[in-house]
Amino acid sequence: MKGGYFLLNGRFHKEEEAVFTLEDLTNMCSGFREQFRSEHNEVLFAPSICQHLIATADTAGIDLTGLIDPEGKLLRKDVSRLLNKNKLYLAAKIEILVFASIERINLLLRAKECERGFFPLKEPGLLLSLYRDRLKEISPHPAYATSGSFLRQKAFQKAQSLGQTNIILLNSLGFACECIHGSFAIVNENQVTFPASSSGGYRSALLEKVILAVHEAGFSTSEKEVITPDELLLAEELFLFDSSDGIQTVLGLEERRYFGTKTQWIAGKFSALARKDREEKG
Repeated sequence: MKGGYFLLNGRFHKEEEAVFTLEDLTNMCSGFREQFRSEHNEVLFAPSICQHLIATADTAGIDLTGLIDPEGKLLRKDVSRLLNKNKLYLAAKIEILVFASIERINLLLRAKECERGFFPLKEPGLLLSLYRDRLKEISPHPAYATSGSFLRQKAFQKAQSLGQTNIILLNSLGFACECIHGSFAIVNENQVTFPASSSGGYRSALLEKVILAVHEAGFSTSEKEVITPDELLLAEELFLFDSSDGIQTVLGLEERRYFGTKTQWIAGKFSALARKDREEKG
C-alpha cells in the first residue's frame, strides 16, 4: 500500500502517530510550508527549490545550515528516502514544513502521489475569481511564504466556497500580485508579463525556469509593478504557476474566458526543461 509515512527530522513516523507536543503545534504557526514536485524519485529543479527555502527561512530568522544546502543534495536524499518508504516511485507532490523550537530547527516532509508527466498541463483549465475581501499589505519580505500566510488561508477558504482551487490576490493598492502559493502571468500577442517584485506578491521558486520556458517558446517577457484587475480581464491569455503543479492554464477569470494556445506552448517547453533536469541527474 502506498503512503502512510512522513519524515520528521530524519525519522519516519506513521501518519496516525501522535508525535507533536503542544509546543510543537504552537511553533508550527510561526514556521512556513512550501510544496514542490518529484519525478522518478528525484526533486525537480532541486537547487532552485532549496535556494528559495533558504531565503524564506532567513526572513523568519531560521538558519537551515546543515539541513538544506543550496545545491539540494541534502533535500534530495531525504525526499528519496521518503518516496521509497511510501512506495511513490513515479511522481509525487512533496510538502515541507519548517519551524523552530527551543531545541532545534524542525523539518517535516510529506508526500502524496500525483499524475506523472513532468508538470503535465491539466485541461480544460482553471476557473478563477479575484479575492477582494482582504488586501495583501506590501511587507519587507513579500516574495516569500512567511508573508501573508493568514491572508492566503482566508483566500483559499473563499476559493473553496466558490468551488474553485485557487484565487488571485490583490495588494493594498488594489493591484493583482499573486495567487495562493504561486504567481501568474498574462499573455498578450508575443509578450508575457509577470508581476514585479515591487508588487508585493509571492515569487515562485521556479520563476526563472518559467521565464526560460517562455523564451524557448519564442515569446518575450517583462515585469510590471502595476497590473490592474481590468488588465487581467482584458488579457489574451492568463496562466498560473507554482513549484508543485508547474504552469496551469486559466480557462476563465470571473466572467472572462481565455484562449490557451500560447500557454500550452510555454507549458510544453517548461515540461521539457523539467524532463531534462531529471535526465541530467542520471
